[in-house]
Formats: sequence, structure tokens, C-alpha cells
Amino acid sequence: MLFALRSSFAEPALPVPMKADHWRSNGNATFTSGDHAPDGVLEISKGSVDLKDSNFRDGTIEFDMYMPDHGILGMRFRTQNRENAEALFFRPQKDCESASDCLQYMPLEHGAFEWDLFPEYQTSAPIQVSSWNHFRVVVLGRTMRVYINRSGSPTLSVDRMEGGSLSGGLTFGGPAKYANLVITPTKPSTTVAQVTLEPRDGFLRRWQISSSSVLRSIHDPKLDAPMGVQPPYASMPRDGKAWRAATADTKGLVNFSHEVGSAKDGSVISLAWARTTLVSDKAQLKTVRIGWVREIWVYVNGALAFSDRNIEGLPAAEAADERISLGNGSFRLPLKKGKNEIVIALDDNLPGNVQHFGWGMELKLEDSAGISQLP
Repeated sequence: MLFALRSSFAEPALPVPMKADHWRSNGNATFTSGDHAPDGVLEISKGSVDLKDSNFRDGTIEFDMYMPDHGILGMRFRTQNRENAEALFFRPQKDCESASDCLQYMPLEHGAFEWDLFPEYQTSAPIQVSSWNHFRVVVLGRTMRVYINRSGSPTLSVDRMEGGSLSGGLTFGGPAKYANLVITPTKPSTTVAQVTLEPRDGFLRRWQISSSSVLRSIHDPKLDAPMGVQPPYASMPRDGKAWRAATADTKGLVNFSHEVGSAKDGSVISLAWARTTLVSDKAQLKTVRIGWVREIWVYVNGALAFSDRNIEGLPAAEAADERISLGNGSFRLPLKKGKNEIVIALDDNLPGNVQHFGWGMELKLEDSAGISQLP
């Protein structure tokens, strides 16, 4: 009903010619014509191409894409610049209908594609490689639905996009061909209520996060990779100006990529701290399920209570799958009666990569009876 109501307020559809004067490229694009596309075909050899003078907010983006049989490519919308946008990515392969990673949504923030923070928005898709496919992307506020090859049901549903802006440009990436692009915006004044998700119980949501710094590393001969050196509790920033309030999102994620960004050089390990206070009605142990990427150290009242790694391509926590999940690990939280300081040091170590792919954490108490979190 939401989509039917919203479509009645749509503005006229705007066909976008695939002609050179409508697009901004760096020499990586060619423009041709053919029976499949009277308004032309945009072919991107590599990298990306921007639609000139575009400012998309809500509505529908509809297009055909000739999908190669390999690679990672896609589109960005609500683009602010090269470092901030919403992103829809495709991983074409011979059997996309069975592959779990054929289609994925993620935000691009501070230059980092947050691949590993939103595994719930990755799915198989009815895409045919080495062939033309039709896509309809419906964007309403923070929600998105992706329809493929004129299916009446969405292949991907996103109830809460996490990008930093509600409007911006449109970008296509290659290698791929694009044709028959039609943008149908909706009028901003007709915005209707969006889906509101209820927070999940037990998550620790209210934190203070420090600004980031560079973490010292040493080469681990067994892993043959640089590992972060455990930051002592005493090295935590004490200056109040180094801290800012942060709240976990609906699913419980504290997104460090959003809050403090990442180093542009993937070989540099960024470190940031998070802290909160729990009030316990008695001395007790509480089981905590924890998800994180990449290296984490948890201090309780100044003492180390948990540490582990979840690093792509290296030994990681059980069931981690190199991405964030509450299956990454668990530990027992020792609490005294009264106030307890919980401090976390987290890094974005990703050896061998030229960029970072998101870092963050989520903590959930299995039993929160007798516990409150101070604002």
C-alpha cells in the first residue's frame, strides 16, 4: 500500500539519453546506438560515470544493464562526492540465482564501502550474465526495493538505508553496458511515513566514541601479516573534546565507519575507543554476545575482559564469516554492584587491502535483568 500510494504522486518520467553530453566521464566510456536502445547505450570499460546535473531524492530509477560474467560493478545514488553515497553492487557469476552474494546494498561513507557491516542486505538474484537485464530501483525515504527482470516481487528489500544524505547524484560503474534509463521522481511535499523498526532488546546502544588515531602494529610471523598492538587502558583519550555521543542503529550496530571514518590507505590501521556505563543492582556475571570487525579489546572497570580478531583472509572468531555478526563471539561480563565502566578499543586492520570495508561493533546482553545503561 505504501508504494501504491506513493506512485500516485509521481512526477513525469524522465528518460535520460545515453549521449556523451549528458554524462561526465574520464575517457572510460563510449556511447553507441542499437536496436535495444533507441536513446543510446552507455558502455563503461572500468571505473564509473556520473549523470550530469542530477539530484535524485525519492522515486524510481529504471534501466537495462548488459551484465558481464565476472567482476564487481554497480550504481551509486544520492551521491554527494566520490566518498559518500548509497551503493547497490552486483557480483555477476554463472548462477546468480544460487549465489548468496550476487546483489548487495551498502553505504559508502568517508571513502569506505561498508561491505562487512550489512550482510543482511546481500542476496542471490535472477540475473543472467552476458545478457541484458532490467532493473527497477524504488527509493522512498530510507527504504529501497530492487526489482529485477520485471518481477512483481522485490529481489532485495532494504528497510533502513544508512547513507548520510537523502538526495544527491547518480553514478553508474563498469565494466558494463547501460541503456533505457528512466528516472521518475516523486514530489518532496508528498513524503509519507517510512517504515519504523523497533529496537531489539538487550543491545547496548548509547556510547561515547573517541576520534581516531593510528594504531601501532607488529608483524605476526604465524599469520604473515601486521597485527595491531593491544592499546593499554591507560592510553584511552582523557580529553572531553576527543569524545562524541553515538547511538547504535536499529539492529544494534555502532558504526565506526560512519562516526569516525577510516584511513584512506588500507595499510594504515585506525584505532578508536568507545565507552559507556552500566549500572548493576548487584555483583554478577552477564553473558554478552558480540559482533565486530576487525580487532577488539574490551575493558571492564579498567581490566581486560575480552579480545579477539575478525579479519578477512585470516583466522577469525567462530562463525564470523569475516563480517559482523553476533555469532562472532561471546564472553562473560564481570559487573560489580553500582556503576561499571565498559571501554572498547576497536581497529580497522585489513592487511593486504588498498582500502577499508567498514568497521564497527554490536553488543547484546543475553539477560539484561538488573542492568541499566546510563545515557
